[in-house]
Amino acid sequence: MISGVLTEEQHLHALRLHRRKAAKVLVGGLLGCAVVGLAALAVGHHFPGLVLVGGSLCGLVGAFVQSRLALPRQIAKIHRQQASLHAHHTYSWDDEWPSVASEHVQAKRRWSDYIRLRESDELLLLYHSDIMF
Repeated sequence: MISGVLTEEQHLHALRLHRRKAAKVLVGGLLGCAVVGLAALAVGHHFPGLVLVGGSLCGLVGAFVQSRLALPRQIAKIHRQQASLHAHHTYSWDDEWPSVASEHVQAKRRWSDYIRLRESDELLLLYHSDIMF
């Protein structure tokens, strides 16, 4: 059994963990476009090369701004507005069911209902749908 209150920092860490794979794909794609753009510049295709390199750099800056500025502000706003996040939650589990209880919610779902998980040293995210968030 685990119990406690979800902090803003934990919420932010959970959302970053959720987005980690997509962020790696995005950054990899943008870096790939930048390399193609540099190759185009090297062989004399200046306009397409500049577009690819410039667009990639702008995309990387945008991803950084989203992760480090916009996301923390979004999480802070959600925490201010959603009172249930300030409640003390108790999580328990056995071989068949994980469950959560607080003054706002009491929920129980079979382990077999979860289709995916993501974890870090501090968090475990359980997904009951591929289309969450």
